Amino acid sequence: MEFVPIDASIAEDLAGWSVEIPGRASANVEALTGPTTPEGARVQAHMGPGQVATWGMATSDEADAFGFHWSRPSWDNA
Repeated sequence: MEFVPIDASIAEDLAGWSVEIPGRASANVEALTGPTTPEGARVQAHMGPGQVATWGMATSDEADAFGFHWSRPSWDNA
């Protein structure tokens, strides 16, 4: 076991977020919108008082740790 920094960022409007463990893994996510969501709104599930989950799709991810290795620089969101 080792302790390493984890860098995470979330856009104020929840349009996307990212996470990185330097030298080990990283991912970028774009929030989903849908045909029934208002303009500028995100697909979300309201789980209870103050608990909201925003759904998203990875636009890139890579890992090289614990015997796992992959690199998907971008996803086709079409």
